[in-house]
Amino acid sequence: MELSSEIKELIAKLLAFDIEDVTDAAHLQDDLGVDSLGLWNLTMALNKRYEIELIYDEIIELENVGELISLVQSKK
Repeated sequence: MELSSEIKELIAKLLAFDIEDVTDAAHLQDDLGVDSLGLWNLTMALNKRYEIELIYDEIIELENVGELISLVQSKK
Protein backbone atom coordinates (compact mmCIF):
# COMPACT_ATOMS: atom_id res chain seq x y z
CA MET A 1 0.00 0.00 0.00
CA GLU A 2 1.19 3.52 -0.79
CA LEU A 3 2.47 5.62 2.15
CA SER A 4 -0.11 8.33 1.52
CA SER A 5 -2.99 5.86 1.71
CA GLU A 6 -1.55 4.18 4.81
CA ILE A 7 -1.26 7.46 6.69
CA LYS A 8 -4.76 8.54 5.69
CA GLU A 9 -6.16 5.21 6.88
CA LEU A 10 -4.25 5.53 10.15
CA ILE A 11 -5.65 9.03 10.70
CA ALA A 12 -9.19 7.89 9.89
CA LYS A 13 -9.00 4.86 12.17
CA LEU A 14 -7.16 6.48 15.07
CA LEU A 15 -9.22 9.66 15.11
CA ALA A 16 -12.58 8.14 14.06
CA PHE A 17 -13.07 9.85 10.70
CA ASP A 18 -14.45 8.61 7.43
CA ILE A 19 -11.55 7.95 5.05
CA GLU A 20 -13.21 10.24 2.49
CA ASP A 21 -12.78 13.18 4.91
CA VAL A 22 -9.02 12.67 5.19
CA THR A 23 -7.73 14.41 2.07
CA ASP A 24 -4.33 15.92 1.32
CA ALA A 25 -5.81 19.41 1.70
CA ALA A 26 -7.59 18.72 5.03
CA HIS A 27 -6.15 20.63 7.99
CA LEU A 28 -5.98 18.36 11.02
CA GLN A 29 -7.26 20.93 13.48
CA ASP A 30 -9.38 23.31 11.42
CA ASP A 31 -11.03 20.90 8.97
CA LEU A 32 -10.99 17.65 10.91
CA GLY A 33 -11.29 19.14 14.40
CA VAL A 34 -8.44 17.13 15.89
CA ASP A 35 -7.61 18.30 19.42
CA SER A 36 -4.22 18.31 21.14
CA LEU A 37 -4.68 14.81 22.57
CA GLY A 38 -5.59 13.50 19.12
CA LEU A 39 -2.47 15.12 17.63
CA TRP A 40 -0.34 13.61 20.39
CA ASN A 41 -1.81 10.14 19.77
CA LEU A 42 -1.28 10.56 16.03
CA THR A 43 2.35 11.57 16.57
CA MET A 44 3.00 8.51 18.74
CA ALA A 45 1.21 6.17 16.32
CA LEU A 46 3.23 7.44 13.35
CA ASN A 47 6.48 7.13 15.30
CA LYS A 48 5.69 3.55 16.23
CA ARG A 49 4.40 2.43 12.84
CA TYR A 50 7.18 3.95 10.75
CA GLU A 51 9.98 3.79 13.34
CA ILE A 52 10.69 7.51 13.03
CA GLU A 53 10.98 10.38 15.48
CA LEU A 54 8.33 13.01 14.91
CA ILE A 55 7.72 15.49 17.67
CA TYR A 56 4.39 17.00 18.60
CA ASP A 57 5.56 20.53 17.73
CA GLU A 58 6.26 19.43 14.14
CA ILE A 59 2.75 18.05 13.73
CA ILE A 60 0.94 21.04 15.23
CA GLU A 61 2.60 23.45 12.77
CA LEU A 62 1.51 21.56 9.64
CA GLU A 63 -0.99 23.11 7.26
CA ASN A 64 -2.63 19.89 6.06
CA VAL A 65 -2.53 16.10 5.75
CA GLY A 66 -0.39 16.37 2.61
CA GLU A 67 2.33 18.14 4.60
CA LEU A 68 2.11 15.42 7.25
CA ILE A 69 2.65 12.76 4.59
CA SER A 70 5.66 14.68 3.24
CA LEU A 71 7.09 15.00 6.75
CA VAL A 72 6.79 11.27 7.40
CA GLN A 73 8.43 10.53 4.03
CA SER A 74 11.35 12.82 4.88
CA LYS A 75 11.94 11.00 8.19
CA LYS A 76 11.91 7.47 6.73
